[in-house]
Amino acid sequence: MIIRLLNIQFARLKRQKILYLFFVVMAVIIISNALQEDSGTANFAAGYYAGGKFPTMCMQSYIDIVGTLFLSFISAVLICGEKASGMFRQPLLNGVSKKQLLIAKTISISTVALICFLFVVIVSIITGFFLWGSHIFDHAQEYLLQMLLLAFPQITMVLFLVLLSLYMSNISSMMCASLIILLVNNLFSQFFGSYISFVDFMYYLYVFSGYNGMELTGKMIVLGIAVNVITGIILVYGISRRTNSMIM
Repeated sequence: MIIRLLNIQFARLKRQKILYLFFVVMAVIIISNALQEDSGTANFAAGYYAGGKFPTMCMQSYIDIVGTLFLSFISAVLICGEKASGMFRQPLLNGVSKKQLLIAKTISISTVALICFLFVVIVSIITGFFLWGSHIFDHAQEYLLQMLLLAFPQITMVLFLVLLSLYMSNISSMMCASLIILLVNNLFSQFFGSYISFVDFMYYLYVFSGYNGMELTGKMIVLGIAVNVITGIILVYGISRRTNSMIM
């Protein structure tokens, strides 16, 4: 049953033109950033991200707001949009439980998140290889570790977006709420990072990517994983409670 539901979700995602537009836009951004770094015309330290650190820069650009807002839109389409149009209850009429439906949607959104993130990393490496040759692998150990660690806050983010979608009535309200939350969280992360690091899973999107020169220490890695695992468990519980109380 879950497999059939997943096929339905993926079929709906394939019809979303914004999904393909996202890949085009991200590719243009990556290539543009690479050319700026190569020519030393970037606004930040000229050439700092040229070569082996370029994939790190691209991951930072993705997790900052662009990637998260895109996932928010996907969540809104699969959950808020279907609730508003009445499509959400159709599978339930065919004997599918709300739990099975939400599991399928969560897996679908997680798959999109994985594909988008890998796309950014792979395109950045390929682009960097054309410009700087094998130097793109000079810091491979660093950005591969970042990729692995970023899986934790990204999974937690997907769970958060699913839960938020269950409380939003339509796509517009979901996108507005997501944008406000991201902007406020970004400000708190910059000014109160030492305080919110114990409770805020989003903070580790920045820490694990080395955003703004944040130092990645063993203590921060352990704390970040713990915060994300605990938050993830709480979010799963929240999704379960909300699903059971939803009136379709």
